[in-house]
Amino acid sequence: MEEGSMRHRGVFLALLITWLTILSITRCQSICPGRCLCRLTQLPRTIECSKQGILIFPENISNVVEHLDLSSNRISEITNEVNQLIDLQYLNLAKNQLKSLPNNIEELRKLRRLDLSDNLIANTADIASISQLPSLAVLYISRNLLPDLKGLTSEVLQAVDAGHCLIKVFGNESLNGLSALNTLSLAGNPLKSIQIPVSETLRWLDMSDCALNYLNPDTFVGFPELEELRLVNNPTLVYSTRYSTLEHLKLKKLDVSRCNLDRPGLHGLPSLTQVRLSHNTIRLLPDRIFIKNRQLTHLYLNSNNLALLNASTFEGLIKLQVLDLSANSLGEIHKIAFRDNIDLRLLNLSYNSLYRFPYLSSFITTLDLSFNLINYFRANSLEDLSRIKILNLKDNHLQSLPRGLNSKTLRILDVQRNRLVELHNDSFTELPLLQKIDLSGNRLTEAMDPNIFQNNLYLITVRLEDNPWRCDCMQLYDTFEYLMEPPTKTVRSTLICQSPANVSGYSWEAACFNEWNTNLYYPKDRTWGMVMISLLILVVLCGSVISIKHTLKIKRRVLEQRRQMELAEERERLRRLQRRNQRLEEIEALEAPEEIRINPLELVGPPSYEEAVQMQRLVHSMDALNEISIENGTLRSINSMDNLRTKKRRTRRPRKRTQSEDDLLRREERRQERIRRERNNSSGNICDTSQLHNTNPRTSSVRRARRHSIVDETLESSSSKDRPRPQTPTSKKRKRRYVLRNEHVTDDEDSDVQVMNSNRSIVIKELKREPKSGYRESFMERES
Repeated sequence: MEEGSMRHRGVFLALLITWLTILSITRCQSICPGRCLCRLTQLPRTIECSKQGILIFPENISNVVEHLDLSSNRISEITNEVNQLIDLQYLNLAKNQLKSLPNNIEELRKLRRLDLSDNLIANTADIASISQLPSLAVLYISRNLLPDLKGLTSEVLQAVDAGHCLIKVFGNESLNGLSALNTLSLAGNPLKSIQIPVSETLRWLDMSDCALNYLNPDTFVGFPELEELRLVNNPTLVYSTRYSTLEHLKLKKLDVSRCNLDRPGLHGLPSLTQVRLSHNTIRLLPDRIFIKNRQLTHLYLNSNNLALLNASTFEGLIKLQVLDLSANSLGEIHKIAFRDNIDLRLLNLSYNSLYRFPYLSSFITTLDLSFNLINYFRANSLEDLSRIKILNLKDNHLQSLPRGLNSKTLRILDVQRNRLVELHNDSFTELPLLQKIDLSGNRLTEAMDPNIFQNNLYLITVRLEDNPWRCDCMQLYDTFEYLMEPPTKTVRSTLICQSPANVSGYSWEAACFNEWNTNLYYPKDRTWGMVMISLLILVVLCGSVISIKHTLKIKRRVLEQRRQMELAEERERLRRLQRRNQRLEEIEALEAPEEIRINPLELVGPPSYEEAVQMQRLVHSMDALNEISIENGTLRSINSMDNLRTKKRRTRRPRKRTQSEDDLLRREERRQERIRRERNNSSGNICDTSQLHNTNPRTSSVRRARRHSIVDETLESSSSKDRPRPQTPTSKKRKRRYVLRNEHVTDDEDSDVQVMNSNRSIVIKELKREPKSGYRESFMERES
């Protein structure tokens, strides 16, 4: 029972711990400052807020962060809230506007690196609180306004970067408070004086790009453990004279490049292993000048003005491995100059003025003679280089390689960009371990015999590009086959022909394809090939014709279908137009008012009230309702709509207002005479019709009087047709004879009509039927 309860308790505790861990991680993820990138689930837990224009130190930072980057902002003050970051290991505050640190930052017990570079710190007292950081190992305070390092204290600080500040003096008390310091950078300061500073632990010191002048022999005595010293680019530096030189017993690496030195001055530094004296003005190296530097392994003397090497210049350097003498003015190398350098592996003699291949006796493995003026190369030049593996002779003036070049160890031979015109068949026979040869950029034109490499069983790379090859396909075939057989020794596209002109710019394979492939087929195979090609061409042609016909047929069918569709669309459009016109006509017919037309013969009497209501309203006065004109045996109302239309179509002539009164009287007399003749001509018809109306004398008399008046007026109006021009409606109204009425004319159908006493008697034929208005008694009849 007890064991079971213990198990349950253990499981419960494990679950509780897991739950709390997940909860803490979730809480950490939820706390991330604005405009920051948080990676709190990865190790190290990081928050990056650089280049965000932050003005104040963020408040809501997770307390589990390990790396916090607030660089390139405008923060001017660090608050005490930074103490909440108890797990912080790296704090980057570079490129801000800080002038100091908080007085109390002792809670940052795990902080190992602090970057305060490129700020406005003017005194080490403003950052004295770094002494409260028990784990601080690296401090960056470069590009600040610090005048010195006095007052900077830390018992655990190991590395300080104080470059590009305002430090002018490096005194003996500058490093008193940094008891564990082993790396110090003062590069880029206006440093001129070094007053024997003291640090028992300093191992690496950089004072490059300063303004150092003279260094006393005991300048670095206060740094007993100093191993590497960098004094690059101090143009006025002097540390060795005829009587004294810089001394240090444990210094191993020295870099005094670009210091305008005229001598190495290394005899006071016996423990040196690597020395860089590049880009100085050293002209002469006396005998045994490095005799006290027996530990030297790397010596760089490139880019000086050396013109001569004595036989014993490098005597005593038995551990020398790398010697760089490039970019000097050496014209000759003594044969035994490197005899004592038994461990020499790399000798760089490039960019010099050597005309002959130097006869050397050494154990070097890599010899660089590039960019010289060598034009002569002996066959036994490599005999005393028993360990040579790489020989670089590019960019020289070699016109040929020696016959029987002998080396049992050479693996890489580089002779690119020389003046080689031909290769001898026995040039490489004595190089059994040759693996790579570079012959590019020379003047080779003729194909080389593949047997030239018959003894080079390990050859895997042959570079032949950028040569003016003359493509004789029969000569190139064997060479091309050798180069392309596995393993492929060159890239086939780099083999370019320059002559003859018809194949210039073509690759070997393209230029010689026809000649190299002529004998690949027998005559029978060629015949069958031609037959198959012919059949294939016929099949392709037949297929093309059929496909063209099918395509044309499809196109015609498509065109016909398109034409039918267009016709159908046109018919449909016309049908729609007709339907729309019909609908419009029907709508107009329904909306248009009915025109009631009455025969003029029926207008003997006025219409009834119902008929008058249905009739259209007259435009003119109703005075002319009883006027009738007789023309060619027909009766027509003077003021009917047809007559009005006719009058409107007449062109109105301008009146002649220059006629005299006598002319007007004569015209009126002629008109009266004409009317009289017409009345006489029509008197013969009156007697025939007078007997037809005896049955009703009262009615006939009234009708007769009305007709007489209408005919008279009609005759008067018709006489105007014989005039030279049509009369205007105004003139007609003046000359028309009106029917006398009682009082005024109205549209009342019961208006009384005065019977005019007329001497005329005109007989008008009776209508076959009564007018629609019916017969009505006139006023005169009612009176009688």
